[in-house]
Amino acid sequence: MSKSGKILFGRGFLEVVDSIPTIEEVFEIHRVDLRSLVFKILGPSIIALGVAIGGGEWLLGPASAVKYGMGVFWIVLVSALLQTVYNISLTRIIMFTGETPIVYLRRAPPGPWFWMVFTPVVIVAWGAWGLAGIAGSCGTALGSIILGRLPTAQEAELVRSLTIVIILLCMFIVTVGAKIERTLEVANWFFVFFTIFTLLFIIAPFTVKPNILLEALAGTFKFGYIPSGADMGLLTAWWAYTALAAGLNFMFMNWYRDKGYGMSALVGYIPAIIGGRKIPVSPVGKTFTLNIDNISTFKKWMRILKYDQWFIFFTGAMLGMYLPALIAGSLLPRGQDLPAWGVAAHIANEYAEVVGLWGYYLVGLIGFIILFSSALGAYVDAVPRNLTDILWSSETIRRWAGNDIRKVYYTILIAYIVFSIWALYQTQPLILVTIAANIANFIGLFVIPAVIYLNMKLPKQVGPEVWEYVALAVFLLLSAFFFINTILNLVGVKIL
Repeated sequence: MSKSGKILFGRGFLEVVDSIPTIEEVFEIHRVDLRSLVFKILGPSIIALGVAIGGGEWLLGPASAVKYGMGVFWIVLVSALLQTVYNISLTRIIMFTGETPIVYLRRAPPGPWFWMVFTPVVIVAWGAWGLAGIAGSCGTALGSIILGRLPTAQEAELVRSLTIVIILLCMFIVTVGAKIERTLEVANWFFVFFTIFTLLFIIAPFTVKPNILLEALAGTFKFGYIPSGADMGLLTAWWAYTALAAGLNFMFMNWYRDKGYGMSALVGYIPAIIGGRKIPVSPVGKTFTLNIDNISTFKKWMRILKYDQWFIFFTGAMLGMYLPALIAGSLLPRGQDLPAWGVAAHIANEYAEVVGLWGYYLVGLIGFIILFSSALGAYVDAVPRNLTDILWSSETIRRWAGNDIRKVYYTILIAYIVFSIWALYQTQPLILVTIAANIANFIGLFVIPAVIYLNMKLPKQVGPEVWEYVALAVFLLLSAFFFINTILNLVGVKIL
């Protein structure tokens, strides 16, 4: 249904243009080949992967594997598969509308006012606790390198001070570069490659025991197994933070908009304050006329998206979750609770017992890099980025900012950093990460149905196949299952 150059999509109109930009036009290349894929086209998923290999992989994965064994590894496979499908569903709408999820969710029931109030509140709550938790664990890893041992409870102030330095360093990184998305992309190519290469080829060969590996492989297909009396808060957090953050994946797909995938190339992006320039960013999405050429171009974008998600994100997420958990499960006695202040440093101590002192510092460095990349992308950038996108729809805000979106982004960033530093002093990092992960599951119960609804509103020529809807429905049900069990556990009711 169209109206004066517009088309109805969900509960709002999109501007219609004649054609969708081609891949070659957006990335200024003659043709799509392997070189252009690696160095120009692919990339948003590497940022998401840098985010993903963080709290779940280096904190919650080892904690779950050591406490409950490898029989729960089916959670990793199922969560990674379903979240990859979910990411593709989220980004398909970005490429059709040019709008980020935080913006296009307003087109879904129950209506724009719900999403404009609900999502910012939950994002701020999740982000403040999550940044403090991830950065606090990163500070613990850095403290263990400096001290040459695991920091004690009496040295909590040192850890907090290092955490504040880490948060401020992350804040500085997102101030430089022509495009913040590109800065994060380059940084995370290094972070992810270093992490996975080191874990796979240097740490794992010295540590992973054959029986633990076999147990993990069996546990990967032990669908539905939950240990009796398990802490569902911990397992739910692992479910949520395998791959990304379950329902909060929608926060991390914004980088596809800034990269310029599909119609996003016509909408704009958030530039950095140092090295960037003022960029016009449209508050309303755009779409294309449905014809053979445009539909063909859109399907080419979909192939690129699937390369980015399945080959980089899914593969990296599986390796990133399996390797630390296998290493921890091989090094540490089964059934123990890992210390809340020092999961990463605890693993470093045990590895040093196997290979010598150099192993302690290497694992400490890996832990630091993993948690730093997660703090940088998941919290320091993603939270102000999403709040900026939702506020940018206000003409009053755009007028206040002089149509320079950077003014909004960096104002929010400063306030958010102050709030997160306050949260750091409230409790211990692993507890903060667990709280944040369960918030992610909670919001997923609202966002996943909205994503299903909006995918159903896409023209059938560019919409998903039936199996994708089935996968999203299963994802919703499992997220609800884990979240409800966590709540019941909190009030003393155990059904497993």
